Amino acid sequence: MFKKILLAAGLLCLTGMLSACGGQTEQKVTEIRVAFNQNENHPQYLAMKDFGEKFEKATNGRYHMTIYPNGVLGEQGAMAEFIRTGALQMAIVPGSVPEGYDADFAIVGAPYLYDNIDHLEHAVMGGVFDELFSSTDKYKFRVLTVYTAGERNVYAKKPINSADDLKGMIIRVNDSPTYVEMTKLMGGNGAVMAQSEVYTALQQGVIDAAENSELVYRDFKNYEVAPYYAYTRHIVHPDVVLASTDFLNSMSDGDRAIFDQLIKESTEKEFTLFKEAIEQAKKDTEAAGAQFCYPDTEELRERCMPLLQRIAEQSDVTKKIYADVTALREGEQS
Repeated sequence: MFKKILLAAGLLCLTGMLSACGGQTEQKVTEIRVAFNQNENHPQYLAMKDFGEKFEKATNGRYHMTIYPNGVLGEQGAMAEFIRTGALQMAIVPGSVPEGYDADFAIVGAPYLYDNIDHLEHAVMGGVFDELFSSTDKYKFRVLTVYTAGERNVYAKKPINSADDLKGMIIRVNDSPTYVEMTKLMGGNGAVMAQSEVYTALQQGVIDAAENSELVYRDFKNYEVAPYYAYTRHIVHPDVVLASTDFLNSMSDGDRAIFDQLIKESTEKEFTLFKEAIEQAKKDTEAAGAQFCYPDTEELRERCMPLLQRIAEQSDVTKKIYADVTALREGEQS
């Protein structure tokens, strides 16, 4: 892994030098290097690519964006350090990455905080997280926005129509104490393993179920060995867009205003693209034989409430975010 990080850093430095050389005969062009661990067809990639093209055009070519997809620059946890040192300008990473610097970020992806993707979108666009996001400047990066990675739902070899159906099931989860505790509260037992290992583990009976979005369910063909996809809606997954504060502070006021507006527009675009991708993934897996279940999510939310409340009570910041997100839910229901 260390060698991979060194190679990635070398690649980034080389790119920066080439960009600077080209600027000797033309106007100065600032290269925006963005790390991303998914492929070029992913909604997050498409939204960021659209943002980069619009920002380049709006600034008359003073900025140019290059996105490095498929995790070619290394594992996601290292990307914040690349940004802090100036090797990268931006990255799209899980919310757990800034959580490694500030525990308050756990609230952004807390279990059963949101009803659905629209609820998360309203919170993001309504500025619920703005104070928390700006607080990371002291780490030399700014959290600009949230891009959704969809809902995480449970899929299994048997139908899941109620919370009781999860009792005793071994469910694959991410390497996260929060996810393990959440699964236990839901009635199952969390088994930590890489997503790439899930298909074989389901096939061989090592695990009974897994949890992820419809896109992952389709793309890893997990529907072949776990044909029942249950909308437990336990996590509405937030990935975050990070940017170097040195990079942000290097912009003129005019360019920064354009940048901020286009980031906001890209957030709306990403949510729209992801919701469209979910519908297509659902159609694809249903055509392949998957069946969809709709258990009572309120029952599951009640089971996980002790965990959610503990995360929400961490600080004054998390208390306010929890109250604001809850108010959005109540406002939608009224």
